Amino acid sequence: GRSNFNGSVLVAKSGNIIYTRYNGTAHLPGKDSINSETPFHIASVSKTLTAMATLKLWEAGKFQLDDPFQKYFPAFNYPEITIRSLLTHRSGLPNYVYFMEELGWDKKQYIHNADVLQYLITRKAELKNIGRPNTYFSYCNTNYALLALLIEKMSGQSFPDYMKSQLFEPIGMTHSFIFQQSDSGHVPLSYDWRGQLIPLNFLDLVYGDKNMYSTAEDLLKWDRALKPDVFLKAATL
Repeated sequence: GRSNFNGSVLVAKSGNIIYTRYNGTAHLPGKDSINSETPFHIASVSKTLTAMATLKLWEAGKFQLDDPFQKYFPAFNYPEITIRSLLTHRSGLPNYVYFMEELGWDKKQYIHNADVLQYLITRKAELKNIGRPNTYFSYCNTNYALLALLIEKMSGQSFPDYMKSQLFEPIGMTHSFIFQQSDSGHVPLSYDWRGQLIPLNFLDLVYGDKNMYSTAEDLLKWDRALKPDVFLKAATL
């Protein structure tokens, strides 16, 4: 029947597809019907892939999980925060989604991951609510924005290139990518509940915590890859 649902649905059992349905258009109003290859912003689900990409580098011996982040970014003046602290949301860091604006970031300029790191370092005295690391869980986008920087540092590739060459391509996730400004013209846009376009804002180019685009079928391939000794060793999983 008629539906206002725009998107894709996939149901699988034991890794096998038993139902798929694609509905609506990528643009509103539009004629570009959504199909199995239409990529969608998967928002914070991105963090799960960033985490596994981090562990892939750990398996390769690039760092220890309990290394201080400061070991790789010497100016980072939070010596107790480790790579594990970031992965497990136990860093105590505040969320850049709020503090960049509070510290006076010019909202006409896009923020990049390096800017988040720079503000944490140079504006530390002005930051409110820095928690004591490794004492409690607090879900925070900042952690995963920093992990993307670590992946870049340890791999020598940009985060989008690393994810493409080391994760998406080997697993066959052919319609998945990390969003960059150059992708603006050919991805489904965001709309509010009234169907009004939500333009890109100053937070929308930070990656690692978000900004992965994928499809339901590609995410099923990812799910299949999370079996022991496929993408990661059994012990890592």
